[in-house]
Amino acid sequence: MTTRRVVVTGLGAVTPLGHDLAQTGAAIRTGRSAGAVPEILDFNPRAHFRIPKALKVSSPVTRYAVAAASMALADARWPEVEGGSDDLGVMVGSCGSDLQAIDLARAIGPDPDHRAVHDIPYFAERILAGLHPLWLLVNLPNMISAHVAIQLSARGQNNTIMTDWVAGSQSIGEAYEAIRRGDADAMLAGGSDSGRYPFAIGSHEQAGLFEPGDGEDVFLPGEGAAILLLEDRDSAIRRGAPMRAEVRGYATGSAWIDPSRAAEGAVATTMRAALDSAEWAADDVQQVVCTTIFSRGFLPNERASVAHVFGGSRRAVSYTAQLGHALGAAGPIDVALSVALANGPSRTICSTVGCSGQAATLAIETLATHSEGFS
Repeated sequence: MTTRRVVVTGLGAVTPLGHDLAQTGAAIRTGRSAGAVPEILDFNPRAHFRIPKALKVSSPVTRYAVAAASMALADARWPEVEGGSDDLGVMVGSCGSDLQAIDLARAIGPDPDHRAVHDIPYFAERILAGLHPLWLLVNLPNMISAHVAIQLSARGQNNTIMTDWVAGSQSIGEAYEAIRRGDADAMLAGGSDSGRYPFAIGSHEQAGLFEPGDGEDVFLPGEGAAILLLEDRDSAIRRGAPMRAEVRGYATGSAWIDPSRAAEGAVATTMRAALDSAEWAADDVQQVVCTTIFSRGFLPNERASVAHVFGGSRRAVSYTAQLGHALGAAGPIDVALSVALANGPSRTICSTVGCSGQAATLAIETLATHSEGFS
């Protein structure tokens, strides 16, 4: 089986701290926080849409993804090919688009007696009639990857991963595996998501995530997108692409959030598997980045796993306190920031834990410094 090396040649991001990676990185460096309501404000994606009319049938998370992917291609100096590129694929992770408040009002309004719960014809005639006729095309989860491909003429393989909050990290990992085994040459991979939708906030509240976790710490839902351009290393060298980093390993597995399974639990197991995949020893790693759930404190199994795998003196870094948790996009945002803020070549482990029992870890080796872009 073909095993190729996979490099990161382009980075793009949209977050509550900035409409591009440079703004976000500058804010992170200075310690600025998105505050108690980490949302993206005053964002205009029009410049990134080659077919502007598609804005009418795209959700906010789709717009974030298209913008981040467009910036990643520009960062990588990816050549425009007339008619599109068969060599460029797309893999974006998300928890899935959610109903907007206006959609809820339209759907619930005509049914004061709640007949639609049991009466399907009534539901179709009275409730669905209140929704926009193109609502499904806006909110289908795979529309994020579809719009990225359409807007950026990426005609290669196209996939959507929906595995809760680890979806974006798994998208990067699975795109890495696709290139590594020779099924793709280049992939736009990452995540785009929002925890600011009414249904999302309601589900988080029911799960008890807004109750104090670590001391007085709470879950802080955010939103955003980060997309990386991954390429076969030899292909990137041939076209003279800037090589920002190399993906050296990837692992994913089950990780139930249970303090009793801390040190020997699946978070530690996934971290060790990623180290094995990269052929690294724990001492080879300079930085551990954890996409922790709570805004300041790490989950017990995250903290214990870092100590167990990397030694008691090793400390993990998290950007969640400044950015909020962008659900399926949180992991890719961490990866993009880890690469962009590197002060030189370094080896980083990026770990993501989901709320429904999964973990994903990426082993990333940065190849150059990009701090000049965040002065």
